[in-house]
Amino acid sequence: LFCSRHSPLDRAAPEIVAAMPAATPKVLRALTRRATKDGFEPSSVLQCTDKSANLALLIQDRCNACHGKTVSDVLGSMVKNGGRYNMADLKYDIKHGRLEVLEKGADAGAIPTGKPRKDAPCAGQPLPPATVDEFFNFCQCQLKMELKQHTGGELTLAGEAQKMWPSVETFITPNLGLTERWVPYHTVLGVHELFLVQSVHYNKAWDEKQRFIAMFIFRAHCKRDLFDTVQAPLMKTKQFWQDPLKAFAPGGTMEKAIVAYRKKTGNPLITSCFRIIPPRVLKDDDENLVRSVTHRTLGLIEVAEKAYPMMKDKSKTADEKLACISTMVQEAEGCGETWAKMLTVCIDLAYPKEMLLETQCDVGTGASPALRCLLPAKLNVPDKKQALKELLKIVNSAKSPHSKSFWATLKVEEALISKHFKAFPLIVSQANTKASGMSAVTLQVQLCEYRQFRHSIARHKYGLPEDPNMRGEAEKSTRLTPDNFVEYDEKRKSVVFQFPKEDTKIDFDVPIKSTGNKIVVAFSVAHKCFYRLLQGESKQEVLKYRDEIVGSYRGGVESPDDSEAWEVCRAQGVHGTSVCSFSMEAKDGKKFPFQTTALAAGGVLEAERIGRLCWDKLKAGVKKEVVIEFRNKLYKDNAAATAATPQKRKAAASESPASKDKVKNAAATAKGSSGPPAKKSKSL
Repeated sequence: LFCSRHSPLDRAAPEIVAAMPAATPKVLRALTRRATKDGFEPSSVLQCTDKSANLALLIQDRCNACHGKTVSDVLGSMVKNGGRYNMADLKYDIKHGRLEVLEKGADAGAIPTGKPRKDAPCAGQPLPPATVDEFFNFCQCQLKMELKQHTGGELTLAGEAQKMWPSVETFITPNLGLTERWVPYHTVLGVHELFLVQSVHYNKAWDEKQRFIAMFIFRAHCKRDLFDTVQAPLMKTKQFWQDPLKAFAPGGTMEKAIVAYRKKTGNPLITSCFRIIPPRVLKDDDENLVRSVTHRTLGLIEVAEKAYPMMKDKSKTADEKLACISTMVQEAEGCGETWAKMLTVCIDLAYPKEMLLETQCDVGTGASPALRCLLPAKLNVPDKKQALKELLKIVNSAKSPHSKSFWATLKVEEALISKHFKAFPLIVSQANTKASGMSAVTLQVQLCEYRQFRHSIARHKYGLPEDPNMRGEAEKSTRLTPDNFVEYDEKRKSVVFQFPKEDTKIDFDVPIKSTGNKIVVAFSVAHKCFYRLLQGESKQEVLKYRDEIVGSYRGGVESPDDSEAWEVCRAQGVHGTSVCSFSMEAKDGKKFPFQTTALAAGGVLEAERIGRLCWDKLKAGVKKEVVIEFRNKLYKDNAAATAATPQKRKAAASESPASKDKVKNAAATAKGSSGPPAKKSKSL
């Protein structure tokens, strides 16, 4: 169902890449520093290989955009939807032989060109265009494979579908089993969807809301064994449901359990359908991968907590619920249209009576190209949701022999599927399609599969890298990221940003004076505030939060501005209980964890500051025991300073103009003074 089969930037066309804005100087310095650390000189030149020329056109575009550029140019310019082409992406492309690194000033030469495979039976012939009739035949073949996989039965195909079957079977077979990439005609019978029905929606150990949240937790990784072996047992305890976020927080019970599972089994932690390269926040690869899963889960749990009451709100229509939940998902960190589609499909399967996706559905990047090809150009519908509605009308009103054969085959197949899964009403309800009544969600999902089938035909029959008319597109995202908004204002001596909200903008600033004139700390505060606004908090609430965290910042000794500690030591978790954690490698090669906490440090910024200082010492080779003593001493110093601060503030407040005015006003009020009121203080 999650049909992007390459990393996110694999879908970016050259014109999109060329339009990507440059990274900020701060980010560029960090990326360049990381490049040098990983063995790449920033001035080294990148070169496409012959291998990249014979891959999918989308990957060719990605590699071609890097050809002839330096490492620093690539890392600094390829920015899309708040995400960057970073060192992990570069190492991934080099590892798979798509790119090579040349010396500084080297000539990369011409971009390699691919050639059609000579062994393809139709090599040199033009690829026939996609049609609605071909789509019907493909869907009929999908039904045949669906019945075969779930019941072992055989389905007789009619008309042109019988001739197409060998090609469809060739396309589907590699995507079965552990790859978990094939989605059958009935979405509920997909690997992950069927698992949710059988293991979550009919699980009596949880109440309805808990099952709803469990669905989001599974979708964060889609690994059945991980969910059954590690997560489900913990999720059956009362302690877990008292605070699910705490369990998934850094160092929480769930994170520890998943790390132990990974160390013991070495099993994958995310489905192969996801092409996700986790950002480097922890040095240990396993722990870093686990952190990416738990971090994503935290965001999805928050979405689930908001989406559940929305689903239960009887005053809202199905369209209103779909629009609100879709927006919630897309605004979650790291999510976009495809994630919104995936999760709303899951909700729709769990609540079929709501009919959320009967007539409309979010259109993911996998379906968009097929939608564009099948919809008549004369309709000219730029909005993808509306375009899907128009194509749905065409599909359900079709009267061709191909469409009639499909509907007749569907009726036979659904009767057999309903009989086989009679113990699961949620499945039976989905295998009950009215004649000429394909739903929007089914059309959307099958367009994704049809697009991949067209690429398979292009490769195996015509020797082409893929169907050029089914080219992917960069996924749009409503996710706002602070890197694109936060900047330093020299005149105001503040780190500032304007947060876009509907038709207005919220002006926000963090004076560097409040962070001891440390600009980089002010940036950190601004980022935290930006995310608070993104989560729906008011400006007044975020201002209060800003004042709280900068008020607890002591400053003093700090890490050098070019230290990697600024990237590594970032607190995660709820304010007040935030934890700044990382892993370090000792001289003997053994890895060990280290952390600072906001509670012990006296604030989240102090936890990060102390964490950075400890990281620098550990990196320099100082023993862990010595650094722990150093950390604890800083804890005590902060605690002592905090204890003394209230007395100083009280004394200072008694001498302030605002305090004197308050005294005068109070005295005047007590005496019932009829004279003019005291002037209001202009002090904060």
